[in-house]
Amino acid sequence: MKKETFVINSNCDGLPLSTALFVPEGDIKAIVQISHGMAEHKERYYEFMEALAEAGYAAVINDHRGHGESVLDKKDLGYFYDDTGEFIIEDLHDISSYIKERFPEKPLYLFGHSMGSMAVRKYIKKYDRDIDKLVVCGSPSKNPAVGAALAIVAVEKAFKGDRHRSKTIQKLAFGANNKGIENPVSGNAWLSVNEDNVKAYDADDGCGFMFTLNGFKNLFLMMRDIYQTGGWVLENKDLPILFIAGSEDPVIGGEKAWRESMEFLKKVGYTNVEGNLYRGKRHEILNEDNKRDVYNDVIGFFGQ
Repeated sequence: MKKETFVINSNCDGLPLSTALFVPEGDIKAIVQISHGMAEHKERYYEFMEALAEAGYAAVINDHRGHGESVLDKKDLGYFYDDTGEFIIEDLHDISSYIKERFPEKPLYLFGHSMGSMAVRKYIKKYDRDIDKLVVCGSPSKNPAVGAALAIVAVEKAFKGDRHRSKTIQKLAFGANNKGIENPVSGNAWLSVNEDNVKAYDADDGCGFMFTLNGFKNLFLMMRDIYQTGGWVLENKDLPILFIAGSEDPVIGGEKAWRESMEFLKKVGYTNVEGNLYRGKRHEILNEDNKRDVYNDVIGFFGQ
């Protein structure tokens, strides 16, 4: 296995996107492109990428704008340099275009976790022809309050600017996530039953930072757009799509809402949508004690 790190400049605004690529020895079955979650970074996916490489898949990931090393300054963590919710999607497509040029004729699979799961669904809304399979992990379910959230962001932004970090919005977005967890190891216990994973997240300076108002606007715009029925190109309506999540993940809003997210994609026209719920697990199923089972299930889906 060979690991490479490099920078790809965004076609939207030239922002340097820090990127990592794992290439297996021998023949490559396909490329897996990963879209990570909110307030984390690409390095947290290296173990998963190694497992993919061991199974014969090349894996590529970039730090989203406003995350990891895809910032102009560390003080910009949680700031997207964009007010539309579109640049993060175009960045992913830039990575796709690069990887397709480098590995022509190889299938391209897309994997998105949490915020990244919203990004990949917005990606297929426009570019489903460019990928061959999709995994939607830890998917935020439809939230009817997203319009109100965008209005609150707009009001605060008018008074405090788009780089302001709002404790009010942070609490509205995440304040209830630990509800029902007995003796939580930290405020981020909702991330994982695996307490070592939660502690590692809490100790990581590149994780858990508060989004700016600009970052929250991007997040809420993605949430709004992926649950609107209009605008889906549907050039690849038979795209195989797998939803995976932990049953105790507060982000999915319960099993009913999670299944409704799958049904929504069927409603807009996708014909090949399935799901796998991991009982007793929380948000970061790639970091739970049974993570190897999750890896193997995803690899099995890719190998179908």
